[in-house]
Amino acid sequence: MYLITNAIKNLTRNKGRNLLLAAVTLAIIIGAVVTLTIHSAAERAIDDVRLDIGSRVTIEQDILSMFREGGAEALAANTEYIPFNDLITFADSQYLSNTIFNAEVMNLTSDNLDDTVQATCPFTGEDIQLLASTRIVGSSHPNYHPDIAQLEEIIIEGRMFADLNEVVINDDFAARNNLYVGSVFEIEALFFDISFELTVVGIFSDDAFEHRNLMFINIFTSFDTIAAAAGDSNEGFNVIAEYFLRNPDYLESFEREVRAKGLPDSYIVSINQVAFDRVIGPMLSMQSAVMTFSIVILILGAIVLALISFLVVRERKYEIGVLRAMGMKNGKVAVGIIVESVAITVSCLVIGLSAGVAIAQPIANNLLESRVATAEARSEELGHDTTIAVVMFGGQMQTESRVGYRPKSEIAVGLGGDVIVQIIAITLGLAALSGIIGVLVITRYEPLKILRERS
Repeated sequence: MYLITNAIKNLTRNKGRNLLLAAVTLAIIIGAVVTLTIHSAAERAIDDVRLDIGSRVTIEQDILSMFREGGAEALAANTEYIPFNDLITFADSQYLSNTIFNAEVMNLTSDNLDDTVQATCPFTGEDIQLLASTRIVGSSHPNYHPDIAQLEEIIIEGRMFADLNEVVINDDFAARNNLYVGSVFEIEALFFDISFELTVVGIFSDDAFEHRNLMFINIFTSFDTIAAAAGDSNEGFNVIAEYFLRNPDYLESFEREVRAKGLPDSYIVSINQVAFDRVIGPMLSMQSAVMTFSIVILILGAIVLALISFLVVRERKYEIGVLRAMGMKNGKVAVGIIVESVAITVSCLVIGLSAGVAIAQPIANNLLESRVATAEARSEELGHDTTIAVVMFGGQMQTESRVGYRPKSEIAVGLGGDVIVQIIAITLGLAALSGIIGVLVITRYEPLKILRERS
């Protein structure tokens, strides 16, 4: 107990050198807190983007290349369709974490249905009737579909679809065709042998529909309803299957697997690498910079701390010599020095955590802002926002676009559990370094030699 009490008293007896030691330790801890919290926050943000973009795989026919090479005739002759069952089979893979299927059939019609919409003429202000294309849209994960996700909030009668062949329609379409909850109607595709017998279970407000388009009359249902109408073929269906990899590095393995399951050579398996690199580019740059800075801080800080610790303990040789001459063993003297080091380092840890977290967010914002500005300027110079090419044929669609993806410009910096563990480990390392230097110094001299040099 005497050793601990004496060590604590020594902190106030030798204020000058202890304050110097504490200042260096505090600077190292604050630097470590700032860099590690920013690095950890960037890692989480990159993982989110990786899961959203870098792990999202699309399988679509490369009709753009086909059209460029042989024109419309080659496109018409070589267009292939993947049966729904094959798309579902592709989803049974150890490399995937999730799969989302979206499908639609356009140009639906029926002799018993009115497929016009009422609009206002922009020139005369009069009400006019427009012929619209009726389409049925379905998703395996309604909450992730941009149109279907909003339905539950704007349903004015009935409920969301749940079972096979259940649909939700808009109020204008329902009024024009005298449809209500419980009504059953038939509708078929104009150009393909596709037909549906549907039951209305919900009616939504078309005026409240966020993506309202007078060119389309939307009928919303489940993916299973559309798949059931497809049978063994998906000709006439626009199907988008998004497969989410457990890890973006599994892309080649997943492609080999689906090729073995029968994916035609004219189809491509890809992630939007351009968008992924563009979104996380500034974040990766910032992460690399703070990690380099962190390593430099720890190396230089450790060297400076070791030097100061050596000088501080050397100045206390006489004190140590007296304790040794009184009969105190090396081990007990070392324990006292280590207790002092731990007390200083722990105090710096408490202050450093608070100060580091307070300044980490503005530093991260400034670092990221400068890198985003550089990336945007570079992107504008390369013309990444200039072209969109879309080709549609036989109900299929492929897009070639780099528009809509911007570098991630925000990051939420917080003190997570992993960072706290790392900071504590660094703190203990600093305390150990300071204590070990002291132990090495005091074991170099015999007590009589220390006293003789003092005199």
